[in-house]
Amino acid sequence: MENKKLVKRFIMTSTFAGAFLAAPVIGEAALGDQTLKQGITHQDVKELQSILKTKGYFNYHETTTYFGPVTKKAVMDFQRANGLVVDGIVGKNTYSKLLEKSVQDERPAAVEEVVKSASSTKVLKLNTTGKEVKKLQEDLKFLGFFTFYKTTDFYGTITTEAVRKFQMSQKLKATGVADAVTLQRIQQQVNAKKKPAPAKPVSKPAPKPTPKPTPAPKPTLPPKETALLKFGSKGAEVIKLQTRLKDLGFFTYPMITDYYGTVTEESVEKFQKAYGLPVTGIVTNTVLTKLTEAEKAQNQKPPTSSEVTINVVANAAELMGVPYVWGGTTTKGFDCSGFIQYIFAQEGIQLPRTVAQMWNSTTSVPTPAVGDLVFFETYQKGPSHLGVYIGNNQFVHSGSSTGVTISNLTYDYWKQRYLGTKRVIK
Repeated sequence: MENKKLVKRFIMTSTFAGAFLAAPVIGEAALGDQTLKQGITHQDVKELQSILKTKGYFNYHETTTYFGPVTKKAVMDFQRANGLVVDGIVGKNTYSKLLEKSVQDERPAAVEEVVKSASSTKVLKLNTTGKEVKKLQEDLKFLGFFTFYKTTDFYGTITTEAVRKFQMSQKLKATGVADAVTLQRIQQQVNAKKKPAPAKPVSKPAPKPTPKPTPAPKPTLPPKETALLKFGSKGAEVIKLQTRLKDLGFFTYPMITDYYGTVTEESVEKFQKAYGLPVTGIVTNTVLTKLTEAEKAQNQKPPTSSEVTINVVANAAELMGVPYVWGGTTTKGFDCSGFIQYIFAQEGIQLPRTVAQMWNSTTSVPTPAVGDLVFFETYQKGPSHLGVYIGNNQFVHSGSSTGVTISNLTYDYWKQRYLGTKRVIK
């Protein structure tokens, strides 16, 4: 009982208290008194969501008392980022980590002044668009945190993850939101990296010594390679890596994901061992170059249609979470065909506007491959919904109740409405 009281007292006195003020006061129960998992409805869930929201993992527009799939995903993302068992269940270890303070929770007065003075700075976050987002991506790419194959003016899941990695490297609260403090810290790091080395003072030349035999030059070590992808990385570049390794027979997990975990790490190690590279499990430029060589040797076509297909899937991954808007064709909101038209247009492929037109202008194939379009009959007769296939029975689409998300063809709802697969001939 004493432990429970301590947990309650700690919660009420922590810097997260502000997040709880809007929630009703709980009587005898307090967060930490019970294990929380999917399916539970309880006031503790609302407090849990508030903490996850404060830390940048719960992005739903409001907190509720129901522990559903959105809350489970937020918990799993938090567990993964903090080295916990990723099961989506909030037990003792997860509670303890949730209640830890980050450096940003106790930032010094000097930083608070920076926040106040920069209050007019635009905060950039998920689904923000504009030239400020493009500059942010360029700065993060320069610093090695943004690894998407191109910069855009859209703040998607990959940008969020890049910002979160930078914040973690700077011991800031890893929210994935580019607030005033984060933006200033990024600028400081960019300026420091670009600053030229100070010029050496000019001095009178020393008298020439008696010539001596010139020693043989010492061999120079190659510059240290940069880790482009490694354990813990997330985003479209991971999807692309897994797809390439799968084509070469090294990635054998049945599902392509956007997370670089132990399976991906082991796949990279197998590839490195097979091609005589240092076995590190880390992807560098040397590894990517060797991947391209291996693909060419196996008569695959990474520079043409395969690369376009991978990039289309990567474009889709960057837009995860964009809301559904009827008739929407921009990153402010998509309908199903507007989403497909947009991600293919980024690779210079123009598709017609409606689902029916896309159905009529593409080529039927018996089974779906990555990058193919899967069609469904939903609210009206004939093709009325579609998505892009990403492998292992999964497809990305803009659903009317979910926005851009991943669904599974084997689920009853989609299986009963599936019409067929069509291929975009490039």
